Amino acid sequence: MELCLLAVDDESLALSDLTAALQAAEPAATVHAYTDPTKALEAVRTGEILPDIAFLDIQMRGWTGLDLALELKKTIPTLEIIFVTAYSQYALESYSLHARGYLMKPVTAEAIEEELRNIGLTTVPVRKELSLRVQCFGNFEVFYEGKPLEFARAKSKELFAYLVFRRGSACSIRECAAILYEDREYGSALKNQIETFKSDMMRTLRKVDCEDAVIKGRNQLSVDTEKFSCDYYQFLNGESSAINAFVGEFMTQYSWAEITTASLQGKMTEIIR
Repeated sequence: MELCLLAVDDESLALSDLTAALQAAEPAATVHAYTDPTKALEAVRTGEILPDIAFLDIQMRGWTGLDLALELKKTIPTLEIIFVTAYSQYALESYSLHARGYLMKPVTAEAIEEELRNIGLTTVPVRKELSLRVQCFGNFEVFYEGKPLEFARAKSKELFAYLVFRRGSACSIRECAAILYEDREYGSALKNQIETFKSDMMRTLRKVDCEDAVIKGRNQLSVDTEKFSCDYYQFLNGESSAINAFVGEFMTQYSWAEITTASLQGKMTEIIR
């Protein structure tokens, strides 16, 4: 089934970004984009377009997305509504209108795909659910099929946490040592200790057949970000579920993560303005 999507935002740049994200998320869909809410409503009322889903900005000149949603649903009662907003306080109000959900700006294709899957209206194949899940908000934890993954050593777990934090960038053994032992001078003894933690980390992942989550190179390590789900990555991609899950804490057991906590709090402040 080819979907018909309606996108309304009175800011041209924001509408262009939303349209691009919709087309990336649902390539087979027809997207009708309007900067003028009145013209969008007229097109629906006259039958010029018959959208399956409407993506509506919350704040527009002369209109709110909430009011527009009510008017659109008078013409098409089955129309699915998804609000696009930088105002999280509107969330509960949107649900009272039986909206399917809301997306936080800047909208990403991944966030749209998630909402379309929730609705059950998508032509894009559902991605296989990843067995390995990494939690960065609050304490850092790793889960396999919903159960906590136990590392034999705390430093092995911290090593994996740092690699996740680096989001696929290669990290030298020396760099890892500086993170795990800030006050120790790097030498052969410390290098060997990091190698021990690396082996333990790989052994832990191997037990659940997930060792491919870590890429080993010559004296360096990185993660394959496609091998696990991660709330931190989802937050950076603008996925509403991850944004809502962030309550100001990031890898709380690791002091080196504190600067990122402040950065994420800053991003949240920008989102809710």
